[in-house]
Amino acid sequence: MKIEWRTILGASLFLGIICAIYWFWSTEDTGTALLLFGFAAYLMLGGYLLLQWKRRHGIPRSEDKEDATYAETAGEHLGFFPAASIWPAGMGLGGIFVGVAMIFGNWYWVIALPLILGSVIGWSVESEAPEDVPDEVEAARRQDTNIDPADIADTDAPAHP
Repeated sequence: MKIEWRTILGASLFLGIICAIYWFWSTEDTGTALLLFGFAAYLMLGGYLLLQWKRRHGIPRSEDKEDATYAETAGEHLGFFPAASIWPAGMGLGGIFVGVAMIFGNWYWVIALPLILGSVIGWSVESEAPEDVPDEVEAARRQDTNIDPADIADTDAPAHP
């Protein structure tokens, strides 16, 4: 992650410098605003990547190592990938109504805001849905006992060594 955050923050710095030069040279507002928003977007992304790197305490990922093997990347340290979702489409539809509200009239905000807010809330809580766990594991969780997942036979999954 060290390379990613440095690259992205470098691009952000570049856009910030170009934005200042462009504003002083041209005194044109539209291009300055675009460069400023580009600077802000890269700054947010670079900040996020920097925080992720610091969260790992600077320990390089196996993807960052020159001598890494395939075995180092296998296993449980893969990210969380949510299932397909309808909520981005709702947000997009809400965004369309925001544009329509800006063009044709403010009453379209009545449609746009509930669509966007509902989609954001739905998308946020979607990954918090209860997971499918075997009944034995759920019973063990209720009793606060430790249970080894290897003791539970899963007929759908292949046996692990």
